[in-house]
Amino acid sequence: MKEEVDVSVITYQRGDKTALTKNFSRYEFDCPCGCGTQMVDPELAEKLQRIRDAVGKKIKITSGYRCLKRNQDAGGGTNSRHRYGMAADWRLEDRSLNPVALGILASAVGFGGIGIYWYAGNMFCHADTRGTKATWLCDAKKHYPSTTYLKFVLPTIKRGCAGDVNRTATKMLQRLLGLTPDGIFGEATENALLKAQKKYNLTPDGICGPASWRTISGADKYLAKL
Repeated sequence: MKEEVDVSVITYQRGDKTALTKNFSRYEFDCPCGCGTQMVDPELAEKLQRIRDAVGKKIKITSGYRCLKRNQDAGGGTNSRHRYGMAADWRLEDRSLNPVALGILASAVGFGGIGIYWYAGNMFCHADTRGTKATWLCDAKKHYPSTTYLKFVLPTIKRGCAGDVNRTATKMLQRLLGLTPDGIFGEATENALLKAQKKYNLTPDGICGPASWRTISGADKYLAKL
């Protein structure tokens, strides 16, 4: 059913349902262009399985392995981990958990690279098994203001914060709070954050730091299960 194409890429029969973990099979990571080529790092599937077990809901892989042409068409970098079966773009099948929470859970199970994508028509998390840490936020197509290395970081933001990275983080906070995501952390955003902090018994200081991100995103409900 399979043949070696080169030392790294294996061609599988399209739709191969060989199990990788309890809930993930090979076909879910197929290159979406239909070429049939595929690679899957076992660690990738195992970490996603841990998240699925904690959340108790199906995970949909929107982009797993990518052949060279597909990666180019998707605008992926030359060294994209998708090329090596080390990355997946994913979300919950029922979309019931936002990508900020997914990113926090991805960090908790030990993924190296984590990208949080949340803008019109897109709501997913990128996770990969690189050996180092990297975090980036995306609030518009191909807009990645900055990548933080060495550790998983969601910016600590407050009223009046400036800069492209903080504006992107503010948009994501505003989406969590049910506000129009304009990227401006003003009085309305501060008041909505204070209200949420009081609701969840957080320190009502109007500053969105690690505890506020975890709680307001809903990630905290599942962290203890990982």
